[in-house]
Amino acid sequence: MAHVAVAPPKPLSADLLTRVAALLGKEIVDTRLLLAGEMPRIIASYPDADAANAMARSLRDAGLAAFACGDAELRNRVAGFRAHSARPGEREVIFSDRQGAEVRVKADDAFLIIRGRIKSITPGKTSPAKMKLNVPATVLTGGIPVVRRVTGKSAPESFQAEDFVKIYDSRSSDPRVEIVQDHVDYSFLGPGLAPSALANFNILVAKLREWFPLAIFDERLTGHFKTDGPAAGAWDALEVQCQLIYLSHARG
Repeated sequence: MAHVAVAPPKPLSADLLTRVAALLGKEIVDTRLLLAGEMPRIIASYPDADAANAMARSLRDAGLAAFACGDAELRNRVAGFRAHSARPGEREVIFSDRQGAEVRVKADDAFLIIRGRIKSITPGKTSPAKMKLNVPATVLTGGIPVVRRVTGKSAPESFQAEDFVKIYDSRSSDPRVEIVQDHVDYSFLGPGLAPSALANFNILVAKLREWFPLAIFDERLTGHFKTDGPAAGAWDALEVQCQLIYLSHARG
């Protein structure tokens, strides 16, 4: 299967909306919904790449930033190098993982830096009901034990949010380096070390901007997002969205 994705235009003119609706064979109202939002998104799917590429060309000719991509290209991704620390070198940055392995990214080699936020919910838990001695009833029965069922206490849902960064070069949509907020040793920040992981992560992001001044910096995934197509979980959906963002910058 192959998909056609677009970067929603701002603003969306009535003329462009009409042309795109005609190409897709959809109603105006449905096409407007497809082209809404900030994120690149899939607007059509085809059984083969030729049909997807043909539609992408037609949409580009109509004035839309469109590109074709295969389903495997979106979903079968190679995991990036998970960095635990970083240090600048001579016109490069050296990233290290927990085992001491290193990846070096040259200052002019970073094409795109995506910053995002993964949000998760931990369901509330209810402890099992317990049997407790009913003292007043036991007294009234002359000492024959009477027990009652006590409902277990319930804990509310908890919400977590964790920021991440993915660094890409222009040769592949697989990230060279991934950095996750709570999986970093921030001691390399030295005197600038802050008391919280999020504050330290923000400092690190500022340093990435400084270390890679030519890279495109995209932080749209720090807000709410939706992705097209089924996914097994939050990280899977987010990976699809990262691929669409990369491809929109590389091909759009």
